[in-house]
Amino acid sequence: MKKILEAKDKQLNAEQQISLLLILATFKSLTEQLYNIKGAHKGILKKRFNLVMATFRSYERELDATWFKNNTQAIEDLHDALTDMIYTLRNAVLTENKDKI
Repeated sequence: MKKILEAKDKQLNAEQQISLLLILATFKSLTEQLYNIKGAHKGILKKRFNLVMATFRSYERELDATWFKNNTQAIEDLHDALTDMIYTLRNAVLTENKDKI
């Protein structure tokens, strides 16, 4: 099988490496979606929201430091695909429920 990913952590098998790249791309897409609703919460929910954002950013920075520079194109391609899918689904839901919203 052709090597498709480069990783510093050689203990991960190919399936784990792919899962990690999917997680990183998903975090990047999720962080983008969370940013879109930033400021929508108040009180304890706002604190928890900010904690989630800080945790995501911290984990993302750690992964970026070890994975992103070696797998930039794969992560960006996955992120773009996930984000496009999210916006497609969002628009479909909005279109289908425009009378109810």
